[in-house]
Amino acid sequence: MSNRLTDIVRKELERPVPPEARTLANTLAAESGSAVLAILFYGSCLRNQTSEGVLDFYILVDKYSDYHPNLLGAAANALLPPTVQYRPGDAARAKIAVVTLDAFAGRMRPDSNDTTMWARFCQPAALLYARDAESADATVEAIADAIATGAVWARRLGSDGGSSADLWTALFRNTYGAELRVEDGGDRGQEIYHQAADYFDKMLDPALDLANGKRHLKGWTSPSHRNTKRHFQRVWRRKRLYGKFFNISRLIKAAFTFDQKVEYIEWKIERHTGRPLQLTDFQKRHPLIAAPRVLWKLWRQGAIR
Repeated sequence: MSNRLTDIVRKELERPVPPEARTLANTLAAESGSAVLAILFYGSCLRNQTSEGVLDFYILVDKYSDYHPNLLGAAANALLPPTVQYRPGDAARAKIAVVTLDAFAGRMRPDSNDTTMWARFCQPAALLYARDAESADATVEAIADAIATGAVWARRLGSDGGSSADLWTALFRNTYGAELRVEDGGDRGQEIYHQAADYFDKMLDPALDLANGKRHLKGWTSPSHRNTKRHFQRVWRRKRLYGKFFNISRLIKAAFTFDQKVEYIEWKIERHTGRPLQLTDFQKRHPLIAAPRVLWKLWRQGAIR
């Protein structure tokens, strides 16, 4: 279904990317064949047009059983999507999240308690691969829903009569606070907004128009008698708790499903905090057993929030 926002999103998803990202996306698509519906690229490497750091990808699939080589991997992903893989390399490192298109699209609505996905994809992204036109259209619509959801919650959490900058800044300050993070938040809301101010300003009105047109649909409704700032602040406090729970649960799942998880976690924490993790040999061999103590230590040190 074409509308003003999806037309804008379709063009925005064609944005330039570092050549290493496009090369790796082509490799990922070739490795998994028809199991992959679409590959999205997002994150700091896209914003900064660099391959330094970690390239962030989402792979959208039709069925987990077609992508994962064993039933355990497929079941774990179905239970708590997405499953994340870390891919080291000489040219570039990559973090790859795998989720079905249906699960991805379902988490793009304002009622979703899993705020991580729509918070990621209401920000700039690039569509580097689509299996066919139908997959591309469905991906574009899901991204448009993410942006519309972001605009809805920006209006709900921001100040009445606030500018586009005020609204988006309030949104990202809140979504950042709903995640388990290893870096100091600072004023991340302003930082995220200013990294792509023209993008967010352009999206706001079309996004609110799309959301308004979906008010009658499941996941988009909000009882009129509860449309108050106080109500939405209460709802968001609950979503914040859910967000922390999902992040911790995914870390635990990663102990079973994430290849080279220890190397990635060590690199991630040192990169964002400047503090080496310094895991013992036992902790590296048994990350699940060691996780509670390590997480507690990092929290006490202020390394995660």
